[in-house]
Amino acid sequence: MRQGLASTDRGNVARVGALLLGLSYVAAGVVGFAETGFTGFVANTNESFLGFFDLNIFHNIVHLAIGAALLIAWRMSDVTITQGVLIGVGLFYTLAAVLGFLNYLQIISINSSVSFDNFFHLLTGAVALLFGLLGVSQQDESQRATRVPAGMTEDPDGLRPLEERRAAWDREDTYREETY
Repeated sequence: MRQGLASTDRGNVARVGALLLGLSYVAAGVVGFAETGFTGFVANTNESFLGFFDLNIFHNIVHLAIGAALLIAWRMSDVTITQGVLIGVGLFYTLAAVLGFLNYLQIISINSSVSFDNFFHLLTGAVALLFGLLGVSQQDESQRATRVPAGMTEDPDGLRPLEERRAAWDREDTYREETY
């Protein structure tokens, strides 16, 4: 169990990704409302942002909600939550892109399988996944380098063979093969 926020958690790349994507999606939602107003919740509108992005109120609400979730995740004390939210958002937007390419997103006013929105959803989904997975990798490397069981000496590289770690865990009575 972790006893506090590790110094590497504050500099985790997942936090940067959550902040950047969160601000971007909140801004997209606000600008979307400025363009569409507040009528026609799921209407198939001719409204667009910069002539490329199809908009309606539901689409704007989704952008605001995703942006807010990312900003909340950015502020969480446990970076694993931030990483999980980024990975979830990445999967959500990747699915949205696939559904858009299959032309199943008329509810958010995306009317064509080759709509710019679909490519943008695919791109931001990939970016969110990338930031989330890089954050996991960064945290894993940090934890691997800082964990040394009592009585163990660390290799110069910070890595020890699995058998050596199991022996240390067995001596300390903390490792049980059958529980993993």
